Amino acid sequence: MTPEKMAQLHSNSEANHRIWHAREFAQILPLKGIYAECHQHGFALARVIDSEAELLLLVTHKMKQNTGLATNCLLKIEQKLVKNGARKLSLEVSESNKAAIQIYKKLNYKKISVRKSYSRDKNGKFEDAVVMQKDLLLI
Repeated sequence: MTPEKMAQLHSNSEANHRIWHAREFAQILPLKGIYAECHQHGFALARVIDSEAELLLLVTHKMKQNTGLATNCLLKIEQKLVKNGARKLSLEVSESNKAAIQIYKKLNYKKISVRKSYSRDKNGKFEDAVVMQKDLLLI
């Protein structure tokens, strides 16, 4: 998937946070330890450092939300990360993103902390982020 397509999907996802631009995707994709799982209507983007992985983005076009696409992309990227040495996967999600939190809980991610005023929503208001983690050795 091209950086332009990723940026377009991200802007069409109804994300409540800052949208990444194509140049940002173009800069990060070639870096060592960066992995993507792409589908026509969504993608997961993660990085691995040693045995720890971080989910950077999980994006689904707003017309394809609630179809299982995000879950499928996440499960597939987890498998890629394990194959590339990751043993744990961490992520941050806005407290207001209840749909994403439900997906993560369903897939055995556990809340490990809250980061106060961690990100800004589209209106510039600070939001707390829930930090979640999954032990990939159990998949």
